[in-house]
Amino acid sequence: MVKMTKYDLKPIVKTYYDALEEGTILGRKCTRCGHIEFPPYLCCNECGGLDTEWVDLTNMRGIVKQALPTKGAFGDPEFRNTQGDYFAVEIEVPGMDSFNASLLHVDYDKYEEFDQYIQEHEVEVKPLLFQDEDMKVVAWELVEDNGFKKIPEIKAPEPKKEETKTATATAAVDLSNDATTQTVIEAAADAYGVDVASITLATDIREDLSNESMKMIVMISTIEDQLNVTIEIQEASNLNTIADFVNVVKERLGEETIASNAPVANNSDTATAAQSSEELDDVAKTVIEAAADAYGVDASGITLATDIREDLSNESMKMIVMISTIEDQLNVTIEIQEASNLNTIGDFVAVVRERL
Repeated sequence: MVKMTKYDLKPIVKTYYDALEEGTILGRKCTRCGHIEFPPYLCCNECGGLDTEWVDLTNMRGIVKQALPTKGAFGDPEFRNTQGDYFAVEIEVPGMDSFNASLLHVDYDKYEEFDQYIQEHEVEVKPLLFQDEDMKVVAWELVEDNGFKKIPEIKAPEPKKEETKTATATAAVDLSNDATTQTVIEAAADAYGVDVASITLATDIREDLSNESMKMIVMISTIEDQLNVTIEIQEASNLNTIADFVNVVKERLGEETIASNAPVANNSDTATAAQSSEELDDVAKTVIEAAADAYGVDASGITLATDIREDLSNESMKMIVMISTIEDQLNVTIEIQEASNLNTIGDFVAVVRERL
């Protein structure tokens, strides 16, 4: 069978964002059933097929399925100052799963009217590419006015007050002579699409760069490839700053860690998970750890009764990563079609035990 891991995600993400910079919106189309994945995934969430190809979605049109509740939840002042008013909506495009997105160029004060209007009328929307800090992203806008359109008066963003603080933190380490630190910073810059010069040891990954887990996976993959170390996804979820990542890598390489006020993550969570599953055999432990890694959750929260789709996630890509890990570590084969009929962790454990 075709095995896919987190490392296969990097070219997908890079191609997608590179295309956005050129003004093109891409998705992945399943060659078996024709279903389109947007944002793009490696596999088809409709039929589970692994053979997908790029498709140009720049001119696609969608229908607003619903406005997400309470306009106040979407009143980010900083975003409104730079991009204008927006609603959060669920959009439906033919041939795709529906998805949540930001609807720009609308009148923020007419949210309730808009919510009522879309229940009685079909409101068509189209994608809108815009610059968000150092990268282009996709939002949506109304095709017709319908009385809700409002073109914003864009205000220049205020300079960030943290620049002085981060510059001071950078001075603590001579980056030019520290290959490990430089590699981590360059990996972050590449994954998050920002200038290397804007990243310091004090840079907070989620607050200063992005909270998108896919970008962190790309960053981790680059670090692992270039420095020959391993950083587990679960472990990375406890790391906040660039300094945290640098120190974890340095520990693995036997290098002296850098001075930083940011705490370096430890492996206490992993140890706790192992203790809580002490009564399980090696097969069960391996399956549980594979699931925890693939779905980005704490292993201590997974039991044999855990339902993969209901308790963890219905995303087929995550199941593929889990299966790949199980196959690699236990030297067995689990077909995707077969896995679609397995529900709980216990089901997977039972199948693996039969093969061993």
